[in-house]
Amino acid sequence: MLKVAGVFLASVSALTAQTIREFTLDPHQAIGLPVSREVTTVTLPAPITAVAGADMLIEDGRAAVEVDEGTPVRFHVTHAKGTNFLMVRSVQPDASGTLTIIFEGSAYVVQLQAVAANPVASAIFQRRPTDMAQKIDRLPEPVKFSPRVGLSVLDRARAYPVLARALPKAVEGVSVSAQGRKIDLPDIEIEVQEVYRFSREDAVVFLLNLRNKTDQVLELTPSTFAARVGDERFEQSIANGPRVLQPGESREAEFAVIGMPDGTRNDLSADNAFTILVNSSPRSATTVAAPTATEGPQS
Repeated sequence: MLKVAGVFLASVSALTAQTIREFTLDPHQAIGLPVSREVTTVTLPAPITAVAGADMLIEDGRAAVEVDEGTPVRFHVTHAKGTNFLMVRSVQPDASGTLTIIFEGSAYVVQLQAVAANPVASAIFQRRPTDMAQKIDRLPEPVKFSPRVGLSVLDRARAYPVLARALPKAVEGVSVSAQGRKIDLPDIEIEVQEVYRFSREDAVVFLLNLRNKTDQVLELTPSTFAARVGDERFEQSIANGPRVLQPGESREAEFAVIGMPDGTRNDLSADNAFTILVNSSPRSATTVAAPTATEGPQS
């Protein structure tokens, strides 16, 4: 019976060659790795799930491992569970073998080759550049409001169902929240039908239905539309809506909040539970005075 200790964690021998190489992770391509009786460390970007290989002693380095005499062992591999690295060395001269590393749901093949000189001391595997999260150096530039931008987002919000089918590029990057929430103001019931978020324009568009709850004619001021979330109030940048509502009448309205007044972005999500506000007042009765007859000069 041959007893092999966790030699990698206690080895004090010097490396014959301090060669460090970097490799790109690719499950479709095998990587050739020359190793020797000295330790070669293989490092990945995150914890390794598992390792496997034929005619290899694979252990976690925590305790001595007994191997029956005559067992063909070509390489000794140590990998402690939960770590992002493993250590390998050759046991037989001129040996070769295939080590499979399971990492983030994919299998990566490493072709081990025992060499007498110039082994790789450290093999560092990195993700493909395209697989890494792309970070921007700065936030997107705020969109300066203009009537053209305002009318564009209002038109695209109203036509969203048609555009999504016929011209999807026109609404690319637009998120929709179909809310159907009702907000009771003293004189008006406001139904928030849908909220659209236009990320590129930093705009949030509200499609509404307004209903006069009173028995009086109401006068509305669309320029006072605002959306409130908690203690924050966001004034309209552009709005369309009725200026008069007859008793019991329902009409559609819409407005958009684009950016912030100080020129920064609002980055509002369409999923917020917005409270919609608008100024309204009963129309005052207008009295028309009848003309008063005047007497002509007396003769």
